[in-house]
Amino acid sequence: MAAAPAQAADSLAKAMAGPDWPHSRADFKPDEDARFGRLANGMRYVIYRNTAKGRSASMRFQIAAGSLQERDDQRGMAHFVEHMAFRGSAKLTDGELARILKKEGFGFGSDVNAFTDYETTKYVLDLPSNELQPIESALFILREIAGNLTFDADAIEHERGVILGEERMRASPASRGQQVMLEAAYPDALYPQRNPIGTLDSIRTAPRQALVDYYQDWYRPELAVLVVVGDFDVAGMEKRVRAVFGDWKPARPGPIRLFSYTPTPVEGVRAVVYSEKNLYDGLGAAWFRPYIDNPDSITSRTTGYLKNVGVTVINERFSRAAEDPAAPFLSANVGYDNSRLGGNVTSLWVVPKPGRHKEAYLQALRMVNRLKAEGITAAELTDYIATSDAQMENFVRTYQTRFSNDIAEEILSGLVYDNVFETAPQLRSDWARVKPALTIAAVNDKIQIIFNSDAVLLSRQGEDPAVMDEAALTAAFAEAGATIDTGPTVQGGSIAWPYTDFGPGARVIDKTRVKTLGYTHYTLSNGVRVNIRPSPLVKNQIIVKVRFGGGYRLFSPAENISLAQLELYDLGDGGLGKLSRVQADKAMSTKTVSFAYDLEESAAVMTGYTTRDSFAAQMQLLMAFTVDPGYRPEMFENVRLALDYMYQQVRGSPDMTMGFATSAWLAGNDPRYVLPAQPVMAQRKPDDIAAIYRRTLTGVPVEITITGDIREDAAVDQVRKTFGNLPQVPDTVTVAPGAEQVKLPADRTQQVYYHEGRADQSISLVVFPATDALTNTDDTRGLMILAEVFNARLDEELRQRQGMAYDGYVGLTASETMKGFGYMSAQGTIPPDKDQVFHDTVLRIAADIVAKGVASDELERARNPMVQYLSDKFKNNEDWQRTLAGLFGNPVLWDYRVGEYRQYMDITQGDIHVLAKRYLKPDNVLRARTVPGEP
Repeated sequence: MAAAPAQAADSLAKAMAGPDWPHSRADFKPDEDARFGRLANGMRYVIYRNTAKGRSASMRFQIAAGSLQERDDQRGMAHFVEHMAFRGSAKLTDGELARILKKEGFGFGSDVNAFTDYETTKYVLDLPSNELQPIESALFILREIAGNLTFDADAIEHERGVILGEERMRASPASRGQQVMLEAAYPDALYPQRNPIGTLDSIRTAPRQALVDYYQDWYRPELAVLVVVGDFDVAGMEKRVRAVFGDWKPARPGPIRLFSYTPTPVEGVRAVVYSEKNLYDGLGAAWFRPYIDNPDSITSRTTGYLKNVGVTVINERFSRAAEDPAAPFLSANVGYDNSRLGGNVTSLWVVPKPGRHKEAYLQALRMVNRLKAEGITAAELTDYIATSDAQMENFVRTYQTRFSNDIAEEILSGLVYDNVFETAPQLRSDWARVKPALTIAAVNDKIQIIFNSDAVLLSRQGEDPAVMDEAALTAAFAEAGATIDTGPTVQGGSIAWPYTDFGPGARVIDKTRVKTLGYTHYTLSNGVRVNIRPSPLVKNQIIVKVRFGGGYRLFSPAENISLAQLELYDLGDGGLGKLSRVQADKAMSTKTVSFAYDLEESAAVMTGYTTRDSFAAQMQLLMAFTVDPGYRPEMFENVRLALDYMYQQVRGSPDMTMGFATSAWLAGNDPRYVLPAQPVMAQRKPDDIAAIYRRTLTGVPVEITITGDIREDAAVDQVRKTFGNLPQVPDTVTVAPGAEQVKLPADRTQQVYYHEGRADQSISLVVFPATDALTNTDDTRGLMILAEVFNARLDEELRQRQGMAYDGYVGLTASETMKGFGYMSAQGTIPPDKDQVFHDTVLRIAADIVAKGVASDELERARNPMVQYLSDKFKNNEDWQRTLAGLFGNPVLWDYRVGEYRQYMDITQGDIHVLAKRYLKPDNVLRARTVPGEP
């Protein structure tokens, strides 16, 4: 809830090496269920028992050192060491770690990961269960990472290519622009000089000793913390931690090399402009002040809240202003931060409408000036407190059923940012102590502080450097001066929610209890169908999905209508007939509701996340968007004005270029899957887009699925009061001619798509035609396991043996709607000159599987994470939603979803071999690539 207070030292390493915990110097006591400890060697640990039903264990192991601890000749070595943690140790050969974890049910990327930042290196293990074996394996692996990495010379050479691939994959105009802005903001600081990825030269040429030096200097117990969360005996876990890590000693004993990296603000008004092709336009202003070092206290939290009120109010004013069609900006936003890395900073960012850069900049600056001159209103403060009250109450009601990984991250974050780890009731009590201090005068005082500084950096980025250069930025800032905006953007008071009564409601005509899955299916007299699955697994969380049957099937390919274009729009931005989007948000500000619309092949889906107290409001919101969507002009005009930005992003990104192009190509260029070219989109009429939305929402079957912490009778009552007032809906979908037929392209010529990103960026794709998901569900599960075996082999080949790519991936796409449509694809982000090597590697792996089949241990490593997922499948409301939608009365879907575990367990090596022979045919593959340049 509170803005993060200032940190406890001028470097994280200094704080972690010191004696204090965040609660040692704070006003607050930590959650008494958390056991904080420190071994004789200096390693910290936090152990927490999470007794929430169905929650597995999680571990986080963090070193208080990242890229900022690198010497000039070690740039990128913190991240390189993190990669090498998975490439062999004293007791684990290269690749053995991955094999062990997969065999025990861990999924790489989802359950096993690692991250290097400026200040930290973090290893993540989310265990498949609370059982002893995975716990002991996880502790053993983390101990190997802590002090026993071997840095095999051959593995290092291969990993260079992997890291270069990661650098290529992440490089973009936006990331390069951000780097330039950091260098301008902190010209004399270490921060902008230590991007965690390093430099291309250091990745390519750093000697093994540079890695060893970093590892031995900084991977030491005094800088480490282990967080373990799960349903286990705390004393027993503490004993295991002490036994595993107690013998860890620093490889290089002696004082830790500690230093400050907190920057000193550069006085004066400075300006910087960065331009690059396909870089979206934006204008900024940042006010820099010295970093504030305060312990976690009522005083620091009160200060954080006071500043946050000012930031929240100006951002709400910006949102209201942007709704005006005459506004010169598409969006504007203020952020506030206080950190060791960047100091104490307030930042303004403005996205102008095309050709209105100076006008947008001046209005945003003048709106800030108005806030400084006039302050906030009583109504704005009242709204902030009411919204915060509701958020706090919701947190209190849900925190007892938190997931272990969320708790682990919260504990770790507290150590990094010097926040005391408290219970939700404690936080509510703290909030009650803060509230009396939130006065208009106090907020206005802090507004003067956060928008005042002798060190200001003005910035602009975009394609054209001449639009507003440094001199023009400086002149505009001076022109804004202390003048204020006089537009009607300051509003106060509540807005009444007008959608509360839709009619008397339909009656229930059928109720069927499905005992196997513990849910009830209802049919209302107007034809609306309802699935309700009460579950206390996540306290006070309710998910509602309204499925309007049909989706892509309502549109014949012959109509030549693009449905992919809806990805550029947001139905919620169009507001409602009686309220704009901002007004609707304001009317619901004390409620916990949400709205999202997605168009799928089988249905249009509206989704809302809510709570018990807000459930009625959530149902009213979904019903309002069903019967009275606003389709307001600003929804369409803002997309039209932002088309340059949107298509710039696509053109500048190899991944987005490939994604949009192959979505259409693999669907045989069916017009429904094609994103129109920018000039075509610029001519789109609002009525054309609105007509697509209307078709997906009217005259079609309606099924509502409600999962979560709610009484069944309360759920039925609200459905009757809302969707029970729809006109009679049909039982089945009227499928448009040819709408259930999508076919892969017949032409096997390799497709080449061109992007405008960096010259060394390329993506290659190899596709094996397959089939849909439901024709033979046993085969579908077998193909999923085959894809995972293929994925493991490709990953090992590309990363460990060839060092060619960071993200080689094999996956299965199998439609549940389009008959016969499916494929297995292998994709890699690789250097442009490696396309044929990638293709040959994929076909060689496929040929080996076809010739020899798969080994029994390969099958188990592929299957176990899937089976483990199934054991956790019904421990959250999202999985219940995925299972129940469309399930009632559909025996094929029942077999596919409910019989999933049996299908996976019944798969044999022979089954996989048969499927490989059937589908991994080299003469039938489709190929595509995206490369830099122009056609």
